[in-house]
Amino acid sequence: MTGKPRMIRTGTTVWSLFAGMSLIALPSAAGGMEPNRYWSAEDIVTVPKVISLALSSDGKDLAYIEKVADLRENRTLYIVYHLDLATRVRKEIVRAASADHLKAIAGAREWNVLLDLGQGQQLYRIDARLNVGLVVANEDNVQVGQTEGGLFAVTNNAPHRVGVLGYDWSPDRKWLWYTALKPTIDRPQLKRDDDVIAQKHRRRAPVSAMVELRLRSPTGEDILVATRPTKDRLAFYFAGTVKWTKDGLRYYVETTSGTQSDESEAFELKFGSTASMSVGKQQGLPSVDFVRGPRGGLLASSGLGTAFELVETQASAPQHSYGKYPFYVGDPRAAASWRSTDGQRTVLGMRTTKHPRYGLALVTLRGVRPILTNGSLTRCDFRADVDWGVCVEESMTQSPRLVRVKPGTGTVDNIIELSARHQAVTPLRTTAHTWTNRHGLNTTGFIVWPRGFERGQKYPAIVVTHGSDADERFAEQDFQWDYPVQLWAERGYMVVLVNEPSPRQDPALMAAYAQWRAGRGELTPEELQRHVWLNVIDTLEDVVGQMAKEGALDVTRVGIAGYSRGSQIANVAVTQSGLFKAASSGDGSFLEPAAYHEAIRSYTAIFGGPPVGENLPNYRRLSPSLRADRVCAPVLHQMAAPFAGAIDFHLALRSARVPAQIGLYPGETAATDETHLFHIPSNRLQAMRENLAWFDFWLRGERDRDFEFPDDFDRWARMAEDLPERCRLQPLSNAADASVIK
Repeated sequence: MTGKPRMIRTGTTVWSLFAGMSLIALPSAAGGMEPNRYWSAEDIVTVPKVISLALSSDGKDLAYIEKVADLRENRTLYIVYHLDLATRVRKEIVRAASADHLKAIAGAREWNVLLDLGQGQQLYRIDARLNVGLVVANEDNVQVGQTEGGLFAVTNNAPHRVGVLGYDWSPDRKWLWYTALKPTIDRPQLKRDDDVIAQKHRRRAPVSAMVELRLRSPTGEDILVATRPTKDRLAFYFAGTVKWTKDGLRYYVETTSGTQSDESEAFELKFGSTASMSVGKQQGLPSVDFVRGPRGGLLASSGLGTAFELVETQASAPQHSYGKYPFYVGDPRAAASWRSTDGQRTVLGMRTTKHPRYGLALVTLRGVRPILTNGSLTRCDFRADVDWGVCVEESMTQSPRLVRVKPGTGTVDNIIELSARHQAVTPLRTTAHTWTNRHGLNTTGFIVWPRGFERGQKYPAIVVTHGSDADERFAEQDFQWDYPVQLWAERGYMVVLVNEPSPRQDPALMAAYAQWRAGRGELTPEELQRHVWLNVIDTLEDVVGQMAKEGALDVTRVGIAGYSRGSQIANVAVTQSGLFKAASSGDGSFLEPAAYHEAIRSYTAIFGGPPVGENLPNYRRLSPSLRADRVCAPVLHQMAAPFAGAIDFHLALRSARVPAQIGLYPGETAATDETHLFHIPSNRLQAMRENLAWFDFWLRGERDRDFEFPDDFDRWARMAEDLPERCRLQPLSNAADASVIK
């Protein structure tokens, strides 16, 4: 039973999926068939991820960057591949410590790419013979990453040196715009106020650096256009979001240096000039990807609900509606957009609203053609006429592969599989679902069924959540982090992957999430907490309750796991609900009083201000560490950095005699931290095995014989013996009674 995922609405029994069956039928080794191969932790860690791809200008060749885990070297690598689309022969071009921004060179079977080949990240050219040559080098590069003596930045790469941050060629390839990262020399001096606060959680002060916005002319003259602080996100992450004009260019910067700016500012620069002219400020940051439709206007999704109106807005004409569709555009995880050279056709990346996955939509003057498969179409690139393109296709049960997509007919044909190792794994039964919570709000997700599921048996369950990331992608680290979803299913757990109710379906939710981001609005802190956090807990309770009624799930043995946004939900869940009997919380400290300085604007919306005076009741209502005495579920914290808020919650749990453990996963050296998405393979393997042991112990009363820290079991058993009386009245699980732990 490895067919297509099916969507089941609440009220439709899950047993209809298994009518006439008592056991999921799996391929047999008899009769010459290959034996079943089941998931391992190494399989999860080594799933390849394509982060960028680009067709050659004649459409005969494809280059792409694959992010992979090298278990032998214990590091994450970036490999640039070449694929001949006629012969389907793949060849490795180069391996790098980092690689990004792969772009085809117009009029040639060549590419540009940013690579770190040991001299810091610089701009390179890959020629038709697949030789790699340097284009621009900035020797005064800067160490970037979670490391002492480095520039702290949002990155999931190992600490590495960066010279060139980003680049863009003019349409005629005569002018090169690029951003360079330069160190600055500051005399050690007394720091005050915000400069001191910014160093909280850091062992040493970060290095000082600046971003140079530079333009190289057709004759090789290199012009320094402007310098910006590294806090300017448009300069640091998006190379100034440059837009080319006939006689120059326009670029954008943040007008403030804070992490949440109120304004951005545009500048124009004419070719041959060294002076920029401001052309005005605007609220917020400009769109990084302006999606233009066949009428020349901007395309966007509008409305609320499960179907959105696709509209095209023009400055000199009324807004045009293409109709309503069960998808929306603008999701940063979806594919990008492409407009044909004649302007008549646009291909959009989109995300569906019901069965959560990513697809494409062809927009023409005649209307819209959605392009969907059973899985997701994620990274893509199309020919200039958008007649066809190449995408990565994957799903919960299909490992990534390259496919050819023809928007005009909607056909999708396989080119090559990207990983024979993962293609050989016998798929787990996975079904897509839509549930409705007690407030009438819909939420989507998936059930990964236990291997060898038997009707009539009740299974322990683990809920995994990370905002809205549960979708048709293959063992996606962005969602499941170091939670071994597939191994839990192999061990007999029902694994429930749940998205939060989309705020797009309800105006009250939209207002609450907008106020959370902006820091101001009409809702009181109590109302905002209800919409953004407690509503999610209600939803998870309702999903589990509905599944329990259908008979497959043992409601007395339910755990929860989530990192980042999911850590907020896991922490709130165990402090607000008695449903969850064990939890794993990954690398988060948001909602804790200690994290106020990191998100002052958000905390003003959530709590009314700092944790003092009249705001204290708002913190006591939601902050996990202030509600630790209400918790009975054992809580595991897995951290990449020593966040004060997470440590506070752990200490509060232990003070309340709640079983708890916190671990800090190391970087490559004593001077570095692990990244938010772990990049060191051994850390990922160890974290997954710790999660396996943790939930087996607390939900099933079992000791994992393969766990590398067997002494932990005795310590956990002592914690179980020390449970407060309020928890013993309603035991957490089998493990709450230490006598069952053998």
